[in-house]
Amino acid sequence: MNIIKKTLLLGLIAVFSAAVFAEGTYVLNAERAMLSTQYAKNTFQNLEEDADFIADRERLELLQAEGQELVESFQQDQETMSEAQIVAMQKKVQDKQNEIQFLANKLQTKAQEAQQSVINDLSADFQRILGELINAKSMDMVLSPQALFYADPDLDITDEVTALLDVALAEKSD
Repeated sequence: MNIIKKTLLLGLIAVFSAAVFAEGTYVLNAERAMLSTQYAKNTFQNLEEDADFIADRERLELLQAEGQELVESFQQDQETMSEAQIVAMQKKVQDKQNEIQFLANKLQTKAQEAQQSVINDLSADFQRILGELINAKSMDMVLSPQALFYADPDLDITDEVTALLDVALAEKSD
């Protein structure tokens, strides 16, 4: 029974290895391809220049500085504080940390929404371009880098897809 398992495993490895290393196999990080386009860069730049985003980021920086000052003050004065003062200070620190966390999550959500918007906006063009590239290069297989332990960098077509997307989007806007 053990020999059968080993033989079957070796057979599967041989078949999989042959398929993966077959000519016509490429690697593509679809998300990176779309998020590296000029369209994505412009979208992220617009987010960075958004007045609400800037205000929230500046508020976060201020809250972080205030939080750091509270912690340092607490650490410095803790030995001379009464139990009630310690509890009050701990509550102030916790409240400040909660406020920081809330604002950080808000900013992160805005950034993730911008990324998702880019991906949604580019998906149709991405699929069309990938289909054209598959036909043009007679690709047999396109794998995600997350599905691999290693791939020769020469097999990565991510930058090529990004460039083709940029060209297609520029033609669309003309």
